[in-house]
Amino acid sequence: MQPGLLNDMPRAGLYYLPASEQPRLPEMATNAGLKLLIADLGDCKDKHAVLRQLGKTCHFPKWYGVNLDALHDCLTDLDGQSENGLVLQISGLNRLDNNDPDACATLIEVLKSAASIRSAGKHPLWILLTSPATGVASLPVA
Repeated sequence: MQPGLLNDMPRAGLYYLPASEQPRLPEMATNAGLKLLIADLGDCKDKHAVLRQLGKTCHFPKWYGVNLDALHDCLTDLDGQSENGLVLQISGLNRLDNNDPDACATLIEVLKSAASIRSAGKHPLWILLTSPATGVASLPVA
């Protein structure tokens, strides 16, 4: 991972984080003043379980409707989560992709949209997947 990459707010977005870079993420997030949340979706059998787990990990409000629209709304309104922004590391998404590829593709589009919206503001959202996904670029590491 490039030194200072997480400080580059306009580059915030949805990326694949290669395994070789995962151990460095907590330190990089701390150095950038970003809060790190880790969502393990490996036990989630379907989209509803994935959405429920993301809500728990991100400490969404009680009104969170456990649907894609509510996920997008909550991800784009996380300003209170961290003074400078947020890094959301997601592992286990490949299980949803294997069980329901269409649902996974739609979820990825929602995550991309939310991160893109947040990259334009003061509180960027970096979403980093620990497994590759179609249409998701690798985080620049060099």
